[in-house]
Amino acid sequence: MKNIFTSLVVFLAGMSLASAQTQGFSCTAGEETQKQYAKYPELLTIKDQLEAFTKDYVRQQQQRRASGQRVVNDSTKIIPVVFHIQHDAGVENISDATVYTEMSHWNEYMQARNAELATTDTTFIPLIGNPNIEFRLAQIDPHGNPTNGIERIYTQSTYLGNNNTKLDPWPRDKYLNVWLTKGIDRDVTFYGTLAYSMYPSSVATYANNEVIDGILAKYFVVGANAQFSRPTLAHECGHWMNLEHTWGNTNAPEVDCGDDDVDDTPITKGNQNTCIHYLVKCNPAIHGVNGNDSIPAIIENEQNIMNYADCHFMFTKGQVDRMQAALNSSVAGRSTIWSSPNLIATGTVDSLQYPNPNSQAVPVADFAVNTRLTCMNTPVKLTDVSWNAEITGRNWTIPATAVFENGTTPADNIVYVSFSTPGWQEISLEVSNANGSNTKTKTMIYVSDGTGVSTPYFEGFEDANEAQSRWNVLNYDNNNTSFQYTTGVGHYSNASYKMNMYNATYDGDRDDLLSPMFDLSGIDISQQTLEFDYSWATNDANHMTDSIATMSVYATKDCGNTWTRLYYNLGGYNMYNAGTVANHAYVAGQADEYWRHITINIPQSFVGNQTVNFMWSVTSAKGANHFYIDNINLGQDPSGIAGVAANTVGAINIIPNPANGGVATLAMDITNASANTTAKLYDMEGREVMTIFSGETQAGQKNVRFNTESLSNGVYLVKVSDGKTSVQKRFVKM
Repeated sequence: MKNIFTSLVVFLAGMSLASAQTQGFSCTAGEETQKQYAKYPELLTIKDQLEAFTKDYVRQQQQRRASGQRVVNDSTKIIPVVFHIQHDAGVENISDATVYTEMSHWNEYMQARNAELATTDTTFIPLIGNPNIEFRLAQIDPHGNPTNGIERIYTQSTYLGNNNTKLDPWPRDKYLNVWLTKGIDRDVTFYGTLAYSMYPSSVATYANNEVIDGILAKYFVVGANAQFSRPTLAHECGHWMNLEHTWGNTNAPEVDCGDDDVDDTPITKGNQNTCIHYLVKCNPAIHGVNGNDSIPAIIENEQNIMNYADCHFMFTKGQVDRMQAALNSSVAGRSTIWSSPNLIATGTVDSLQYPNPNSQAVPVADFAVNTRLTCMNTPVKLTDVSWNAEITGRNWTIPATAVFENGTTPADNIVYVSFSTPGWQEISLEVSNANGSNTKTKTMIYVSDGTGVSTPYFEGFEDANEAQSRWNVLNYDNNNTSFQYTTGVGHYSNASYKMNMYNATYDGDRDDLLSPMFDLSGIDISQQTLEFDYSWATNDANHMTDSIATMSVYATKDCGNTWTRLYYNLGGYNMYNAGTVANHAYVAGQADEYWRHITINIPQSFVGNQTVNFMWSVTSAKGANHFYIDNINLGQDPSGIAGVAANTVGAINIIPNPANGGVATLAMDITNASANTTAKLYDMEGREVMTIFSGETQAGQKNVRFNTESLSNGVYLVKVSDGKTSVQKRFVKM
């Protein structure tokens, strides 16, 4: 990448600085590739082989040009594309028209027709390369059915965005998969990583390559006109065809001068959020005698698409050679995707107009709801999110006791429906066009009758009918990764709820366990807690430090209209209390060592309210294992304490509670003698504050006094254990 520039003499008077943008382009293709090489070292051999093939291909192309022969890439290569729009019925569910706009933008860059080329710095005008590639939306899907090349997937994983959230990949040797999400690596802002792609060698033999090979991008870069984001897919398909950033294989511009293994792109640090014409950073002029430049400066190609500048819009001829080498290599199916048989199989032989007036595609019905929980006679919003083809007809079917509200009708795209009977509600949506119709039926709305269960309340899930009739499972993605009532596993009990995560196939699959409605008018300040036990293992030791899984607890007092998050736990060591259980489904034992106890202070605004629901929300991780929840205790019901306790301690009490200072008394009801009873005080972060008692206990009542004078005001937890089982109670210092 150096030789061609050693003879260039530059004139820097034309240097200009464009106004900096607050939002910069960022892409982590290099980092994602390095992760693959580290995990699968055998890929490095394929990388070296592809590099040798590339160098030989580029050498031959250069020789052809030098001798005036026709270069290999003179004929246009057609590449079939499918967009997978993963959405939660929000702004990320962009329109078909926006995708069609993107196809126009994308092909302008890939055929050197983009208007920005007219502003190319004079140094690089002779080096502008034409990739001569045309991307076309697939018109036939992998099953042989007509499609418009745009798939919509209603999923919570849209908020995450990583290699394990790329859903429903089509065969990568037939289609270039483009996944659009709201977030990447949990970042849903307009900043940070906008997109990334995988290099061919990084997915060459990866066992799950059909999932991760392709482009992942935030939704707003598609169809965009902002100068920093408009070329995003052109940049990413450069990586897909084995191009590095102009400074090298990192996500760190403006750090070190680097090389991209392309002869006609100069050594550069790259630049971001600016547009510096005739940029010189890495090779300034070296002055000779009498101020003459003995070695002229080398201009850097800040307008290169593989840079991060606000004016990145061109490929060089050398980059085109490298991309064509990738497309002529069998590595990762690149040489198959543009073959004539594949164009026939994907319906992309002929030039396309969008929308395709000759399409035979039938729409695929789907719909979204704005809430999974509501009360009787409260309108719920339903939105048509159907896909695959234009829709000319629509019909909603609702239960006989439900009514359309707000003037909406069964033919509308968005309808409001209220229900007069409690329980789960079945909804159907039929969509059609001249080619046919399709219907989707889902049971995804639970209607409460508005009657609260009295508190204090304890649920050990021992009564199967009670556990399954009062507690409801919300399965957002309607798959096997879901909460399930299970027997034979519990914390000193024989039942619990399990989230089947051992079989999770992707990150970000959200599932909820919804409590019955509670009447909290029966608890006082000393009972203002929600407690539960959980047990969670991972199947992959790597998830102990790096996991996408989360657990949250929410509360609502208005029947699901608004939710307040009371508790949040983000994966890793802080989450997987049961450690790593690899290669088989995790089954929690009964003893304390398998379980973690959580105590949540219920906000005062909920106390006394008669219509409160709680919801345990768990986001799955591919590579995690089963999650169990048991012994949900609201208001420290004494019957609940007895349900958890073993034979040593029947119940405990603390007098006074709350305490104002001085001395408090721990009263323990000892049911059987024990040689090793401990009573300890913990803060709400789980840190041990003091040992109240440690020693032998006999059957009967045992009272232990402890000093509370030195304790800071706040909420604590007293835990009494015999080494095998435990009983705990909330204690307040005021």
